[in-house]
Parts: sequence; C-alpha cells; structure tokens
Amino acid sequence: MEIRKIEDRGGEAILTKYYDGIHFTPKTPGNVKDHLEAIKNLKYKKGDVLIDTFPKTGTHWTFDIVKMLKNEQAEYSSGIIMLLDFAPSTEFDALDSPRVLMSHFYPQHIPKFVVDEKCKIVYVYRNPKDTAVSMFSFLKQLNIKGMKGYKGTWEHFFELFTTKSVHYNSWLEHMQSWLDFKKKNPDLPILMISFEDMKKDLRSCVQKIAEHLGTKQDPDFLDEVTNKCQFSAMSKAKSTNEIETAMSADGSNPFYRKGDVGDWKNWLTVAQNEMYDALMEESMADIDIEVKYTL
Repeated sequence: MEIRKIEDRGGEAILTKYYDGIHFTPKTPGNVKDHLEAIKNLKYKKGDVLIDTFPKTGTHWTFDIVKMLKNEQAEYSSGIIMLLDFAPSTEFDALDSPRVLMSHFYPQHIPKFVVDEKCKIVYVYRNPKDTAVSMFSFLKQLNIKGMKGYKGTWEHFFELFTTKSVHYNSWLEHMQSWLDFKKKNPDLPILMISFEDMKKDLRSCVQKIAEHLGTKQDPDFLDEVTNKCQFSAMSKAKSTNEIETAMSADGSNPFYRKGDVGDWKNWLTVAQNEMYDALMEESMADIDIEVKYTL
C-alpha cells in the first residue's frame, strides 16, 4: 500500500491509499491489505445481503430500502451506516441477522461467503455525469480527518473523473468489473438496478428488490416503504442525523444532496459534454446495460 496524491491541473490533490491496482480512500483502515483480508474472511450469517455501488450512486438510499424490506418495518436507520470499506471486521461480526452489508468494493474484495453461500446482491448504478457532479459536491463538502474538502474547481475535477482516477478508480472500471463478475457467475442472485429508475418509479423498484430478496410483498407495506424512501422524504429525515451532519463543513448531511436526474446539465459545458459522450460511446460499446441521463 502507498499513499498517493491524484493531482488535478491546478495542483489540488485527492489523497488515496493505493493497493492492488485500486485507489481506496484514506478512511480505509490500516495498510488496506490486512483490512481486505479480514473482510474477505468474514463469517456468514443466514440472510446476509450485499449492496455494492460506485460512490455517489445511491448507496445510503438503497441501504434504507433494503433494511426496511429485510426487517419488515418501514423505519429509517439511525446513526452511522457502516460500509465494509471503512469499519473493522469485528463490528460486522457483532451485527445481528439479518445483516445488510454495503460496500464500494470491486468483486475481488467482497467477503468470500457471498459467493460460497450465494447471497443476494443488489448493485446500484447511476449515470456517470450525475455521479461526477455528486462526487465533486461531496468531496468539497467533507470535513473529516484525512479528507478535508477538495479545493479544486469543477473543471479540474471533471478532468480527473474522466481521464485519470478518483476514489475506486473510475465509474466505467467499477461498472465493467461487476458486469464481468455477473457474467462469470450466472448462478449468483445479482440484481442490477439504476438510480434513474428508482427516481422515476420507486414503487416498481421497491417491488423488484423485494422479489429479489424474497421478502414480504404485501402491497400496503411496500407502499409504506416507498413513501418513506422517496428521496425528498428520506433527505429531510436524514437532515437531523448528527453523526452524518458532523462530517460536512456546513452542517448539512453530505450523503443527501439533490438526488436529481439530469443535474449534470447545470454543470457540464457543451465541450465537456461532447468530450465525455465521445469517450463513453467508445468505452460502452461492449457494455450491455442502459445508462439513462434524463428521465
């Protein structure tokens, strides 16, 4: 493992812990290697579910939906939501079933039992333009040890996002790794669902996730989960989470911003948009998944 600085054109940097070809965040414990091994060897508990995402694509939002469905109670989670990436393995060992595990890991770093026990997996993806905007805003807002707010401009950050690496490398690399993993493991129950579909018709997505998990599908209950988990309702409820709001420079919850689809139109210049479209047209040629930039 080595500490790296990914510098933008203006000289501002994003700090990472680089290991096994991946730029992990500075919040990954220790030398990364030992942490990954501990997570890899986590013990299975009946009913375990894994949510995986590239950062800023609906991670926390999806967690509450899945948690409600697994617990059969439409109640928001409280406190800090732990990711496999950042918390010691002992904290996950201490969790009662049903556990909803969550990470930004590439497939090679998820717990071994996920494959061995054929655990249900939910992979959420979001169009990369809105992901870039959300990540930029998140990194600017953060005020925690090791991640004291990115000082660069949007123009310089977008160049990093599209041509170099950010945390967990690139949106495309992460997406491709999970599509390849799904193809190589056709017997694994993996549901791939888009942020945009969740925004457009959350009720249908909640139904789809419940069917995938094999949880309670009473229409009234699914309606209640849907109403509680509309992005605007959840964002308002989470605005008073003192643990999460303490992580931002302005006291807001950095994990819930606008959640809009198509907000990238307010950020990308015509030149940036044309450049990225050309890049994606070439890179996505062999990727069999629909990416939606508007509703």
